[in-house]
Amino acid sequence: MADIAIRRAHEGDIPSVEHVLREGKAAIAELGISQWQHGTYPNHEDVARDVAQGHCYLAEDETGAALGTIALSFDGDPTYDAIDGAWFTQTTSANARYATIHRTAVNRAAARRGVMSALFAEAERLSRAAGCESMRADTHPGNTPMRGLLERKGFTACGTILLTRDDPDPIRVAYEKVL
Repeated sequence: MADIAIRRAHEGDIPSVEHVLREGKAAIAELGISQWQHGTYPNHEDVARDVAQGHCYLAEDETGAALGTIALSFDGDPTYDAIDGAWFTQTTSANARYATIHRTAVNRAAARRGVMSALFAEAERLSRAAGCESMRADTHPGNTPMRGLLERKGFTACGTILLTRDDPDPIRVAYEKVL
């Protein structure tokens, strides 16, 4: 694939990020799992908040077309405080020393072209630069493409967590990568 540029998204990118997330939502639906299929999550408010907080990143091609997105936070995630299993690093959301990856998706036209791998590599670079001990992420047990990517990127399943937002199938497999 041609060069992929990754940058922090700004307010003008919100429609592009929403489009990529809608495509990701459709791809997940094709897997026959409930992740992102109940209600409007992820929605405009989620994207706008990610952008405003500086958590949203956008991958683009040489023409500026949106290829993928990832939300990366260093603020901790209270959902990760209760795990059925065990994290490798002993830190909670109140004193987070980990980065959290959420809301990842790739434009259908860019699927299988290394976009998500590039986004994860940039997330790891940023996490290391921020002094994080690890990176954490979660996904639906049936989301085998994301689970495979996480494992290829050096993440290990640590147990399960329960989503706190309204979701009829709230169990997620929680992953961590020690940096």
